Amino acid sequence: ERELMGDGVDGSVVGGSSPFFDPNLSDEPWDRYGESKTVDTEDGDGTTSSFHKELERKMKMVAQNAKEFTLDYDDEHPEEAEAEAAREEEEYAEALSSIGLISPRLENAAVNPKADAYWKRPTDELQGYDTMWVSAINKQCIRNLYGVFMNYGVQFADNFDDWEDGNEGDAFRSIEDIASYKARKVFEVTGLPCMASRTSFEVEPIRPEDMDKTADADGGMGGAAAGGKKPKQGQKSPRVVTGYRFNDVGEHVDRIVQSLLPFSEPTRVTRFRSCVCYYDGEMELFEYAELDCDLYFSGSMRTFIPMSAAVNSMLESLKLALDLQFQKWLHSKVNDATGGGTYSEASIKLRDRVLKDANVLPNDIIDVSSFMDACVDVDLMDQCGRDLAGRFESAKPTKILTIATTGLVIAIPMAKYLQVPLVYARKQRSVVMADTFDANYNSKTIGEDQQLLVSQDHIDEDERVLIVDDFLSSGSSQEALLRIISEAGAEAVGVGVLLEKVYEAGRVSLSGFGVPVESVVRIASVQDGVIQLLEEDGYDKM
Repeated sequence: ERELMGDGVDGSVVGGSSPFFDPNLSDEPWDRYGESKTVDTEDGDGTTSSFHKELERKMKMVAQNAKEFTLDYDDEHPEEAEAEAAREEEEYAEALSSIGLISPRLENAAVNPKADAYWKRPTDELQGYDTMWVSAINKQCIRNLYGVFMNYGVQFADNFDDWEDGNEGDAFRSIEDIASYKARKVFEVTGLPCMASRTSFEVEPIRPEDMDKTADADGGMGGAAAGGKKPKQGQKSPRVVTGYRFNDVGEHVDRIVQSLLPFSEPTRVTRFRSCVCYYDGEMELFEYAELDCDLYFSGSMRTFIPMSAAVNSMLESLKLALDLQFQKWLHSKVNDATGGGTYSEASIKLRDRVLKDANVLPNDIIDVSSFMDACVDVDLMDQCGRDLAGRFESAKPTKILTIATTGLVIAIPMAKYLQVPLVYARKQRSVVMADTFDANYNSKTIGEDQQLLVSQDHIDEDERVLIVDDFLSSGSSQEALLRIISEAGAEAVGVGVLLEKVYEAGRVSLSGFGVPVESVVRIASVQDGVIQLLEEDGYDKM
């Protein structure tokens, strides 16, 4: 009957009819969704919602970064490598097609007309979520998964944990194949990135030499003669001494443990091995974890331990692949409240130093020479460098570009913490400079029509360059550095500065380049020679 109703080799139903769906009896979350509110995947002006924009952005990032996780990717022959990858993917999908696993809830969702709106619903932005996924993992591990990824803005729409074997061969498939099959099936129905898992359970066999030793020890103590009972392992029952392996964990694990325990040593080893698979249509990742446990303490609930370790390992991999950021929503909320400023120990110390030692000169020039120029507070610059470096760590810069000499006070500690080389632009040509990139800029302190020069040997086409400077005022000098990076064919990944004059148009002038701008302290005004910092406002909005 399932083969007649199904669309796939395994008899599963996607987009057709299903014996698991009765519109009069179905009571799933997607059946109740939208009863009291309408579902709209677009904003009021007809544009795509912020959730779907974020999902589209991350999917594009996956497509760009997926080859980083393909260890045998051939950069010199990309077309051949992609063809080979496509062929391997086709072969793997064909191998998985013989799996017959069934999830009644998933098949309900596949044919339920109300489910589509449920998967496309916006995330709960008030709780800090910015992307929607779905899962297919063990029920006892679901809270751990949701809790780990919650801090990274991931909301899980649902969890499908009601999988049943569809044929006899399913019990002999590897946990990798089962996890991959589940993730792909759920993605096919929901269209959302999926995290799926499978855990195997093994009981080690009893070796004959160990059994003989135990029997001799028990016999030497008068076990059989005195007590009238046979030694535990001396019975040599095949059901006792043989090893066991299951590619799933459930009540059968508890039954086998309880059955073996009276006839086995308490220290007989059992092993739980968990596999977690992530699949989003473009990229597939696997992570593993194992737990060796004495039979005396073994049970199905021990699955939580290797699953927790595998989930944490998957998080680390996805942080690199998808640029997941810890509590991004909180950082955004602080930025909204402070107008872009960020509170940290370094920013507070720099703010206090600006208010205490900085002076306002004619033409609204801010003099910070007592701690950032002629005399440098090395400890303060080191703390500020570590703070700024942490903000750009996820951008993965390969080089830092600054301007000699004032930009070096912050660029050097940042290069140390990011572990990347530092290149600085000169204002005059040196005898050691041959071919150079150059750009002009204007400065209040130095004058108009100034020139910046960078040797062509120092920036390559494949570089990811982070611009670092002491001040952001009009943005003219940073714009010149961006033009140099563009001329070199490299990619600019951000601009980081110590002090930003928000009353000038620096941030606005750089907005067209599409790079993030971060500052440690933001100066609101210097009216009447008094320095006012933007960070002094905004706490009431948080």
